[in-house]
Amino acid sequence: MKRLLLVVALLGITFSTYAQKKEMAQAFDANFEITSAKTIEAGQYECTASGQAGPYGRVYVTFNFTNKLNNTKGLGEFTGFGWSQTPEGITEATLQGITRNEDGKLIGYSYDALTNGKVMQWRGEFDFVAGTIKLKVKEVQ
Repeated sequence: MKRLLLVVALLGITFSTYAQKKEMAQAFDANFEITSAKTIEAGQYECTASGQAGPYGRVYVTFNFTNKLNNTKGLGEFTGFGWSQTPEGITEATLQGITRNEDGKLIGYSYDALTNGKVMQWRGEFDFVAGTIKLKVKEVQ
């Protein structure tokens, strides 16, 4: 009985270790110029931007920022949509993540699903004073 419990425990640890391990591809930069920003209602904002994003060329994005939990610690969330067109075709993405305030900028973290079957992870900086969005993007493999 003790051996059986030990084997089950070791298998559980092994499976959970492999389940949590995700390889990340080489990072690329995605730099955008904010083309518009507006208030939808109190605590809800939208911005659109376009820019260059590594192998995807020119990308167009829309972000919808909210604070659904009424968090007073500077945390919020966002959803959005992005797309690009290359010679290989059009790629679309759904965007979803969280933001936090840091030194007058929004820092965002996201996991995004793409129509080409890929999953992207990024960390980025939204600077509404400079009108820029700068992301470091990696594919989750």
